[in-house]
Amino acid sequence: MSKRNRLLNNPPKTLEERYFSEIRPQLYENHAHHHQYGVRKGTTLAEHLDSACQFILTVSRIAEVPEDKRPLLLAATAVHDLNKLDTQGRNVKTLARNQEFLREQLEKACVLRFVVSEDDLELVRKLIERHSGHNVSDGARFLPEDPNIERWAAMLTAADLFDLGITDAQRFRKLEKELTVAFGRSCNLFRISISEDKGYITALLLGACEEILQKYGLNPLAIFPNGELFEGEALANVDFTKEIAAIWQSKIDQVFGNNIERLVRPTKDGIKFTYQAIQQNIEEVLVNVEALLERKKAGYKSDKISKDVTKWGEAAGADALIKAAELQLLPVSNAEEFAISEGLKAAYLSYREAGLSPKEVWDKIAHHTGISELQRTAIEPFNGQYGRPLFAAKAAVKGIEGIKEALQESFQLRKESTQISEETEVSEEMIAAVSRMVNLPFAIRLNGANDLNAYVEANPRQRCSLGSTSTDIDELISDNMPPGTKVQAFSNRLPGGISAEPKRQADSIAALAYQLMAVGANFPAVKKQDPLYLHLALPKGSAPELLRIWRGLLKQLAATNAEGGTVTIDELKLYKDNQLEFKSNKVVGLALPKRPNFVHTSVIIPLLWGDVNNSLALLKSLRLALEISLSLDIGFPFTLSSNLEVELSSEVYGRIEGIPSALQTLLGNGQYQQRQDAEKILERLRCIGKLATSVASIQKADDCLYDLARACVRPIELYYVLLRWTLREQDEPNLSVIWSRICEPLNTLLESFMPDENLLLTKYLKEAAQVAAEGKIWGSSFKRTAQAEPFTAFIAAIRSQKPYLGLDVIFAALVQQYHTRLDRIREHGVGATKYEQVKRYYELLRKLYEEVYSARPEKFLSDQKTLEAAYLFFLEEARKQLKSQSEDDSVETTTTV
Repeated sequence: MSKRNRLLNNPPKTLEERYFSEIRPQLYENHAHHHQYGVRKGTTLAEHLDSACQFILTVSRIAEVPEDKRPLLLAATAVHDLNKLDTQGRNVKTLARNQEFLREQLEKACVLRFVVSEDDLELVRKLIERHSGHNVSDGARFLPEDPNIERWAAMLTAADLFDLGITDAQRFRKLEKELTVAFGRSCNLFRISISEDKGYITALLLGACEEILQKYGLNPLAIFPNGELFEGEALANVDFTKEIAAIWQSKIDQVFGNNIERLVRPTKDGIKFTYQAIQQNIEEVLVNVEALLERKKAGYKSDKISKDVTKWGEAAGADALIKAAELQLLPVSNAEEFAISEGLKAAYLSYREAGLSPKEVWDKIAHHTGISELQRTAIEPFNGQYGRPLFAAKAAVKGIEGIKEALQESFQLRKESTQISEETEVSEEMIAAVSRMVNLPFAIRLNGANDLNAYVEANPRQRCSLGSTSTDIDELISDNMPPGTKVQAFSNRLPGGISAEPKRQADSIAALAYQLMAVGANFPAVKKQDPLYLHLALPKGSAPELLRIWRGLLKQLAATNAEGGTVTIDELKLYKDNQLEFKSNKVVGLALPKRPNFVHTSVIIPLLWGDVNNSLALLKSLRLALEISLSLDIGFPFTLSSNLEVELSSEVYGRIEGIPSALQTLLGNGQYQQRQDAEKILERLRCIGKLATSVASIQKADDCLYDLARACVRPIELYYVLLRWTLREQDEPNLSVIWSRICEPLNTLLESFMPDENLLLTKYLKEAAQVAAEGKIWGSSFKRTAQAEPFTAFIAAIRSQKPYLGLDVIFAALVQQYHTRLDRIREHGVGATKYEQVKRYYELLRKLYEEVYSARPEKFLSDQKTLEAAYLFFLEEARKQLKSQSEDDSVETTTTV
């Protein structure tokens, strides 16, 4: 199988970029399978060296180490465990003073280019020798020495300790001691962690935390999947919660401020405006309203409007219609009037959001649009939301301008009412959310009893469809909730219930998190696809610089689609060559984030695959997830789920939620503890992709892929699926050519499964195929039916088996009949040798029938198509081996002569 992909293809400019694109991949190539023991048990040497290198890059930058010395620190760190790189068990001191060995290891790690002179090599030697904490033991202690070496050695010691498998409290004490020497000042470590990851909103929250902590003199040191580690001289005795909440709110507002068109929504009940839209930019909201009214005007249909006029006119009564007609309150009759009626309806809905009664609302609308007092009284019997706009449109003499005035006033009232009642509540809500979601490095007074009481005492109709049941619950329509969110209360399904869409209850922060995702990801124009979510987390202990590089990569990938939609991959190159090549697509692919600050400790990437079943979408998503996650220059833990929120865990490298039973043999239990477990699944998926494109066209590769994946429940079935697809694509396929394409990935896949129950089955089939290849026991041509002829004769004999005939008679007859058949079709006939070969052939098939199928015809015949397909491919393999053997013998004979 081909090697891992690399995603960082741009020429590196900084030392950090060079490390992640060139050096880090080499560390994993060299040491990914070198497991460690003791306090580092459970990690590989590659992971340890990578952790130390990232740490030294961050610390050396904070400590302002000269730029010409930082590469030497990195070089020393990349090979600092020389004793683990040696096969003879020598110690670090001995190995560090062996220049040949040291240079060899520096070259393997791709860092020898940084060591230009003998002085550079001597500095690397000193740092490696001293990092273990021993005193200086060579003659250098009596000579003048750069005082910085002690500081740099402390940095390397801290880097070596950083991923030590002990408690955080113990580890941090050791690190603070070394970093105090490294920085030449007191150093304390502070860690913030998040209790739940809600996607983009959590990334913005962590960005706000980082901004405030840097303001108070702390430096980001390392990133973990569930938080971030900072260092500084001391932490101000200040409660940062309010400041963080304020920055967080402003970041959220900035996102919605650039997406007003998503917050002004045309619905079947009229144009509606979310509070975020009004809060951001009223002028932009009005521009969007005008655009929507123009669209309404263009979509005017007289027959539909006539039905609405009749419906709401009859509801008001004949007297009301007569009085309205006397005062020129006539129903809508053209597109212009229809647009005005929709504007009146939008103003009505907005005023109602401000808490006004229907009478108060229409008093204000009449004032702004020029409806007279008599006309205002005459339309009172009509329905306030649907009837009055249809009959008042002609009377609204100020037209669109009057409607805009009414909307502006309604917006102002909504802002004022929110400032009095909601804005304080919103700010308090944000502060409470910060306290609940982030564990900050100071005491926070949490009142968990409130959330517990909210859950216990909640009305069953207010149980949350999204998020946890708390005191802050929003009632939302389906457009503002993730696809597939279940409804908890069906009021419109009960006698006397409303006819509107059932509402979904959501925790306000959870609902806001989804709305941020809907606005902030590059979703396609097609709506209501249920996406799968790929959660990629930075590995624990990642350098902040990796986050910057990762953000840049995602931005670059998103730019592949210049129109701002999804980005997909070239599936032909992926399946055939295992290469990732991204390209734009309007419907399917990755909905990458639009902003870098949506990415922090993790990123959520929605994956959409169009009209495919859930299992195929899972397979395609997992293949892409593994290719990205296991790329040599990324190596990020991942979770693939249909849920926006997932449980955070740094103990599992990869996790898949919701694996169907038909795919569990292929994908395992969905919990991949180590990187190697995920690599095993990737190898299986790569094999299946290669098999699919070898026997099916790229247009049908997904269907073939799905069939192969399901066949893995019983791997011997793979042969039948492959043969069936081959015959579907070609009437008379060249099985020799097909086998040459599929033998390597198929054998690799089967070795990965190694099912015990199929060992005897494949053993006897392969031996029979070998005898057939050596004795040329097949029909009169190279067509598929002729090649399988002796085997199909065996199947036919079993199918027509009579109860009074024993197996000895059946197989003796098979041998005699097929020997006679060969004698008839061969040009020069066959003799006793061929008879013995045919006899040996059917003896093997008899063993297969008796030992594997217990001589039960119904059990055997249920597998006949699978066995025939496997036999044909085994026959091709046997021929290939015989041909290779004869060529080798020919070469050997020629060489001897």
